[in-house]
Amino acid sequence: MLLPAGVFIGLEHEDCCGCCGHETCGKSCAMLSSVLAALIGVAGSGYCVVISALGLVEGPYCYKDNQWVYPFQDTKGQYLTNYGSWSLCLEPENVVVWNVTLFSILLGLSAIEVILCLVQVIN
Repeated sequence: MLLPAGVFIGLEHEDCCGCCGHETCGKSCAMLSSVLAALIGVAGSGYCVVISALGLVEGPYCYKDNQWVYPFQDTKGQYLTNYGSWSLCLEPENVVVWNVTLFSILLGLSAIEVILCLVQVIN
């Protein structure tokens, strides 16, 4: 992450890119590259938001009643506030806590990344 940021910062002050046959468009090329990178960041972090939200709503894949199932699949995320139902998953141990913690962190961080990348695109 630091290398592309350093390259973009360095390109902003250079005026020798020579894109599209124009020798003095270095700043324009750098800004276009920065916007394109930010748009890719929005797409990637948006994907992470969607997958994390689905992971929270669906719940973990665990061992219950002698079979591996998604026991919370039809609860529409209601299991998140019903801590007593978390004991339905017998194996792996503490899988519901792990699932909720992991996807909550991913959801929060990717939402922040969407905001930062959108600010970069607008800026």
